[in-house]
Amino acid sequence: MASYAIPLSTAFFTFFVIAFLGTMPWTIYQYRKYGYFNFWRNVIIFSFIYYCLTAFFLVSLPLPKNRNNALEFKDHVFTQLKPFNMIHNFQQVPGFVPNNIRTYPTLFKSFTFLEVAFNIALLFPLGVYLRFFLKKVNKWYLALLITFSVTLFFEVSQLTALFGYYAYPYRLFDVDDLLMNTLGGMIGFFFAPILLMLIPSRDQIHQKDKHYDQHQLASYGAQLIEIFVSMAIARFLGSLFATIVFHGNYLFWCNTAFIFLMIVIFPIITGGKTIGGKVVKIKFDITSLRDFFKLSYRFLMIYFPSLLSQATLIMNNKQSNNVYTISAQLILFLATLFTWGLFWLVILRDWAKKREEPFFNRFISVKMKRYTK
Repeated sequence: MASYAIPLSTAFFTFFVIAFLGTMPWTIYQYRKYGYFNFWRNVIIFSFIYYCLTAFFLVSLPLPKNRNNALEFKDHVFTQLKPFNMIHNFQQVPGFVPNNIRTYPTLFKSFTFLEVAFNIALLFPLGVYLRFFLKKVNKWYLALLITFSVTLFFEVSQLTALFGYYAYPYRLFDVDDLLMNTLGGMIGFFFAPILLMLIPSRDQIHQKDKHYDQHQLASYGAQLIEIFVSMAIARFLGSLFATIVFHGNYLFWCNTAFIFLMIVIFPIITGGKTIGGKVVKIKFDITSLRDFFKLSYRFLMIYFPSLLSQATLIMNNKQSNNVYTISAQLILFLATLFTWGLFWLVILRDWAKKREEPFFNRFISVKMKRYTK
């Protein structure tokens, strides 16, 4: 089992790198297409990616020490083309007698049997995923074709030494692996309903998509992305402006000015659209110029922790042994820490309670909604 540790750990860390790089674009795509971030759809997609990586690494790793692996593998046998050769291998297991049922536990504990069982289990999850994606059992022939194609891809990658990357193959092309992998995938396909009872069906997920589409709701997550993207772009522009005009000075105040422009002035001019809102296709329902004051109040609620942090930084830069100054610095630091903690706690609490809006949008009467153009 130790030989499986490297593939599994490699798949785990590679998956999280890919997930990190792909999360934001995928999230934005979800919001633009459906208007919200569906938990189960993304669990299924990301778990499928992780499974594919794990399966590939299990049949490919560990790799040889160098590409010119002639000394290690030059004289190895690279193919096994006799179907059901595993039965012959079972008969070679010490202590196993086919016509003696008491010896079967010996067979089941042997590496020879476990290798076959592993090959069946390897593509079992693929069959489950295919049943979810294809939905109907009468599409078993597509599942069979896809499963066989996947296992053939694995075996060809072994036969060709990762498609020519290594000088010699370092794993065996075994026709029995083709048979057992395909069998495992089809078992997964037919037994999938037992496991799929635990998650919503594709039809149920699509039903929720229609709910958001019909009501043009701006989901909680979309509203968070709107403000985070808007502020990130504003900070970038503010930092660039401070660098070019003030040679890096007044960075905080330049960022503050650009954030105010992005989340207050810009939506007033564009009829409720912000830069972040354009990304996820949501906007404020602006009705008059009086909404300027409501958006300004929203700006203060969002930006107050940053203003408090800046005040703390300025206060802490004062070097003094005065007990009142030190006490003020400590109090301001604790107040900043408390404010930031409360800010994120409220955001996460409201998300967990499935509130429709973050607190900084809920306390103003200007609502956000989706748009299509």
